[in-house]
Amino acid sequence: MATSTSSGLAAGQRLGGYRIERPLGAGGMGEVYLATDLSLDRPVAIKVLPDDFARDPSRRDRLIREARAQARISHPNVAHLYFIGEEAGRLYFAMELVAGKTLAEKLADGQLPVEDALAVIHAATLGVREAQRNGFTHRDLKPSNLMIDGHGIVKVLDFGLAAGAAGEVTDGPVAQTSFAGTPLYMAPEQARGEPIDFRADIYALGATLYHLVSGQPPFQADSVAKLATLHASAARPTLPRQGQPRTQIGAIDRLCARMMAPRPEDRFGSYDDLLRAIELASAVHTRPAGFWARGIATSLDFGLVALIVALLIALGNLVDAPEVMGITIQLPVFAAYQAIAISRWGRTFGKAVFELEVVDVETTDRPSLARATQRAIVMCGPPWLALFTNDAFALVGIELARDVSALLAALLFATGILVLLHASARVAGKRAVWDRIAGTMVRYRMSRAPTL
Repeated sequence: MATSTSSGLAAGQRLGGYRIERPLGAGGMGEVYLATDLSLDRPVAIKVLPDDFARDPSRRDRLIREARAQARISHPNVAHLYFIGEEAGRLYFAMELVAGKTLAEKLADGQLPVEDALAVIHAATLGVREAQRNGFTHRDLKPSNLMIDGHGIVKVLDFGLAAGAAGEVTDGPVAQTSFAGTPLYMAPEQARGEPIDFRADIYALGATLYHLVSGQPPFQADSVAKLATLHASAARPTLPRQGQPRTQIGAIDRLCARMMAPRPEDRFGSYDDLLRAIELASAVHTRPAGFWARGIATSLDFGLVALIVALLIALGNLVDAPEVMGITIQLPVFAAYQAIAISRWGRTFGKAVFELEVVDVETTDRPSLARATQRAIVMCGPPWLALFTNDAFALVGIELARDVSALLAALLFATGILVLLHASARVAGKRAVWDRIAGTMVRYRMSRAPTL
C-alpha cells in the first residue's frame, strides 16, 4: 500500500515506467524523487512539476525547456536526461541519479583546498561549455547546482533556468522573461534583467570559485537589491590567504577578478580562454619555474652564446680574444637567440636541460616572435644600453662617466636577479617583469594532450 511521501507523490506510485521510492528535494521549479526505472531496474531521479504549477503555462513550458536543453547535452560533467513524459496531469522527466554531495554540502565543512576548487570549476566549465555549444545558458550556477558523484566526477545540475529557443542553436544573447537565478552568484546584467549570454555563467562560476576557496560568497547583504548593487559596483574582497601559497592565491584572485568583472566584455571571451586561465592558475596543470632553475638555465644559455660568439669571431680572426668575450657584444646575440629559440621551440638549450618552457599566457602555446622579442628586449635591453654607454665613454676617455655607466650596468644586472627572486617568491605565476610585459610565463614543460 502506498504511503504518502510529500504533498505530491507517494512511495510506490508509478509514473509511466517508473516507481516512486522517496522524495529527494524540492525547488522553485519542481519536486525531485528517487525512483526505479522498472524496464532497466536502475535508480533514477524524477523531477515533477507540482500540481499547482502544472496549471501555469509559463512554468510548464519552462520545465519542458529544461528537459529539452538537458537532453541535447551529452557530457560527463552534465547530469544525463533519460525521458520526459506526462501522466494524470503531471509533467515529469527522468534523469541520471547522481549519488554524492553538492558543493554547498561540502562547504558546510569549510572551504576547499585551492586545487580541489580549481578542479571543480574546470570540470563545471567543461559542462557549461557543452551547454553553450547546444545554444543554452545555465543562468543559475552555484554550489548547490554542482555535485560531486561517488567517482569524484563533477556534475552540473538543474537546467531549469536554462535560456534558449527550443530546437534552435544560437551564440547570441538571450532575453530574460523574468528575474531568475541566485543573487549571491548572479552577474550584474542578469540582476538588472538585461539580455545575457555565456558570460553571465562565467561570472557565476567566478563567484562560486571565490566561495569554494574562501569559505564564503564574495558579497553578502540583507536584501536582494543591496546584494545586486554590491555585485555591480563594489570592489570584490581580496581572497584571504589562509595559509595557502601566496603566489597561487594571487593567481586565483586574479582569475576571480576577471571572471567577476562587472562588465561582460571584461570577462573571458570564451570558455576555452577560461579553461586555459584555470589551468595556468593550477599547480596540477601548470608549475611555474622558480629562481634557481631559471637562473641556472639562463647561465647555461649565456655561456653557450658566449662560446659560439667567441669561436665564430676567433675563426674569422676579426678581433683579439679579450674583445671577443666582451659582454656588450654577447648580450644582443643572447637576446636574439632567446627570441628565435623561444618563438620557434618554446625553449632554449638551458631551459630544455631543466625541462622548462616559455608559453603565451593567453594561448598556453609557445609565444609569437613579436612577444618573444619583446621579452628578450625588456630582459637584456637596459643592461646592454648601460654597457654600450660605458664602452662609448671609454673610447672618448671620459673616465668618470665610464665609471658611472659601469656601476649602472652592474646595478641593472643585480636588479634583474632581484626581480626574478622577488617574482619567484611573491608574484602570481612567478612571472618576472619581462614576462608580465610580454604576456609570457616560464613553467616546467607540460605533456601535450593528443589531438583526436
